[in-house]
Amino acid sequence: MHEIAEIEIDAVVPDALAVMERAAIDSQVSTAKKYPRSLSMVKAKMLSFATLDQETASGCFFTLPARKGGDGKSIQGPSIRMAEIALATYQNLRAGARVIADDGKIITAQGVCHDLENNVSISVEVKRRVTTKEGRRFSDDMVVMTGNAACSIALRNATFRVVPLALVKPVYEQAKKVAIGDAKTLVSRRADALAHFTKMGVKKEQVFAVLGVNALEDITLDHLAELIGYATAIKEGDTSIDEVFSKEAKPLPPFLAPVPSPAVEPAAKAADAMQFIAPPPSEAPKNEVMVQLAGHMLKDGVTEAELMQHIQTGYADCDSLGSLDEVNEVKPSVINSVLRKWSLVVKAIKTPKASE
Repeated sequence: MHEIAEIEIDAVVPDALAVMERAAIDSQVSTAKKYPRSLSMVKAKMLSFATLDQETASGCFFTLPARKGGDGKSIQGPSIRMAEIALATYQNLRAGARVIADDGKIITAQGVCHDLENNVSISVEVKRRVTTKEGRRFSDDMVVMTGNAACSIALRNATFRVVPLALVKPVYEQAKKVAIGDAKTLVSRRADALAHFTKMGVKKEQVFAVLGVNALEDITLDHLAELIGYATAIKEGDTSIDEVFSKEAKPLPPFLAPVPSPAVEPAAKAADAMQFIAPPPSEAPKNEVMVQLAGHMLKDGVTEAELMQHIQTGYADCDSLGSLDEVNEVKPSVINSVLRKWSLVVKAIKTPKASE
C-alpha cells in the first residue's frame, strides 16, 4: 500500500486595498460608458482654456534645443500645462505620476493615463540624473525638484499617447498664435522675452546666437515662439539654461557696438543738449543713418521698444511698422526727423517715466 501524502493548499485571499481599487475602477468605467464624451465639446473647452490669456497660452508649448547629430532644428511640442488642460476637458480619464525608483544616480518617474471609456491605459517612464558632472549627488531639495519635474514630463507623455493628437494639435497651434501675437505686438513682446532671459543672467548676445540673429530687430514671430517655448521648457524642467544657451555668443555687429562718449564739460554738455542733432547728408546710405541712431540710443539709454512707441504715436502711417529697420526702409524721412530732433525725442520718451 502506498501512502498518499496530504498537501495543504492555502487559499489566496485578495488584498482588501486591491479589491477596493478594482471596485472603484469598475464603477468609473460604468460611469464613463453611461456618460460618453462629446469630442466637439472637448475641443471647444480645450481651446477656451488654452487661449484664456497670453500667459496661459505661453505655457501650453515648449521648445528644446536641437539634438546632436540631428537636423539642427529646435524641437517644439505641447507642454504639461497643455496636458493638464487635456486631462481636465477630455473626460473619463484616470491619470497620475510618481517616482518609482532612485538608485542614487538616476531617478525614474512613471506616468499613467487610463481612458476609462475606451479601456486604453498607457504607462510611460522617464529617467533623470540626480548627480553633478563630478558625480556628487544633488541636495535633497534638488532631488525633490528633479523628481517633480520628471513626474510632470512622464504624465505629459502618457497623456498625449491617450488623448488623440488630432484634438490637441489645432488647440496647440492656436495657443501659440495667442502667445506670440502679431506684427503689431512683436516689438513689445520680443523685448519682454529678451528681458525675461537677461533677468536669469543670460546675455543678449547668447540669445541672439541661439536664434541665429545679430540684433533684437532681427527677431521674428517664429523666433519669438522659440524663445517662449524655451522659457516654458526651463520652467518645467525639460531642459536648463546652460543646455539652451550653450552656443558661443557672437560679437555685436558694428552698428550695435557701444559708442564711447567724448569727455565734455558740464556746461558744454548742457548747451549741446539744447541743440538738435545735425541732419545726416541726404546721400548717406540707410545703414549709416541706422549706425548714427543706434549710437545715440545706446548713449542715452533708449530702447527700441520705447523709440518705436514714440514713432508709432507721433508719426502718421507708422503704427503698422514693427521695427526701426522697417521704418527706415519704408519711411526713411521719419528716421531723419528723429535724428534731427533727438534731444526732444529723448525728453519726450523719458519724461513720462520720470513723472511716474
